[in-house]
Amino acid sequence: MATAETLTIIAMLKAKAGQQDNLKAALKALVAPSRLEPGCLDYTLFQLQQEPDTFYVRESWRGQQALDLHNSLPHFQAFVKQMDALLAEPLKLVPLDEVAV
Repeated sequence: MATAETLTIIAMLKAKAGQQDNLKAALKALVAPSRLEPGCLDYTLFQLQQEPDTFYVRESWRGQQALDLHNSLPHFQAFVKQMDALLAEPLKLVPLDEVAV
C-alpha cells in the first residue's frame, strides 16, 4: 500500500540503433540489486511489445531519501556511465501519484 512518503516513478528509456540488447542487459543488471535495497518497494522492468527498443522501469521507493540512496549506489552509477552509449534520447522520469479508490 502506498503512503504519502512513497515515490512511484516510471523511467522511460529508448535504445540507440543497434543497442537494444545491450540496454536490456544493462537494465536487467539493475533489477536484483535494486530490489534488495531497504527502501525499494517495487522495481520492475518492461519492454514495449510494439517498440522493442523502448523500456520502462516501474519503481517505488520509501521516500526521497531511499531514491537518493539508490541513485548513489555503485550498481546504478555503473548504469549511468553507460547511458550515453546506450540511449537514443535522455532518460525520462515520470512521477506518479496513486489514485485512491
